[in-house]
Amino acid sequence: MKKALTVLIVLLLLVGGAAWYFVTYRMDAMIENQIENHGFSSLGTRVSVGTVTTSIKDGTLSISEVTVANPPGFKNANAFSLNGIEAAVDYKNLEVRRLTIDNPEIIIEELGGETNFSMMMAELKKRGSTPAEVEAADGNDAGGDVKESPASGKKEPVIVIHHFRMNESRAAFESESLDTFANIKIDAVELDNLKGTPTELGHLIAEKILKEITQEAAVELLKAQAKKKYGDVEVKVSKKLKELLGKDDEGSENQ
Repeated sequence: MKKALTVLIVLLLLVGGAAWYFVTYRMDAMIENQIENHGFSSLGTRVSVGTVTTSIKDGTLSISEVTVANPPGFKNANAFSLNGIEAAVDYKNLEVRRLTIDNPEIIIEELGGETNFSMMMAELKKRGSTPAEVEAADGNDAGGDVKESPASGKKEPVIVIHHFRMNESRAAFESESLDTFANIKIDAVELDNLKGTPTELGHLIAEKILKEITQEAAVELLKAQAKKKYGDVEVKVSKKLKELLGKDDEGSENQ
């Protein structure tokens, strides 16, 4: 249950990797392909991207129609989807000045006492994708260096992300076994002045997002379990009281 959203890996190349692949290959399709491949290898579920649009002139990067599939066994096809990711990019210096995810659609499902996001988080760790140490960049730092990423074992460019934010959002929580459905709030996730390889930064952001979602999901899961448990107790007590009251009524009629 450890490596999942999304998004996760969308972020992985999105976050700087996208800038690197564009500068190197000048191909939006290459960025799309890398996001999907790295997403699957890290999360163990299908990650798909609709379109990638880059502009060196405007310093922009946008990725649309991103989806992260659920692990096997869950009812819904996707755990996470979003219409778009927007970034302001300095392609020359490999800096992402601002990266924003707005209004993601999140569906948290419970299966066998665990949620789809906790399973993805576990998968992320199992595959050895634990985020490496990421430097704190100051306002003047720029990317451009190359180093071997401990997470991937490959040489990658060093990227700087000055500000990342996934805005506050809502998530649907579903559990057939606990007979519950609820809407829960996912707090905004923000990170500032990060410097590392695309893999390092992508995994760091992914883990932060997954952690926020799994924590909220865990609380909702405990509430649903408690409701089912104590709800059954209430039914039994209520039935007993009715039986006792019925006997009392009969006894009073016989007096």
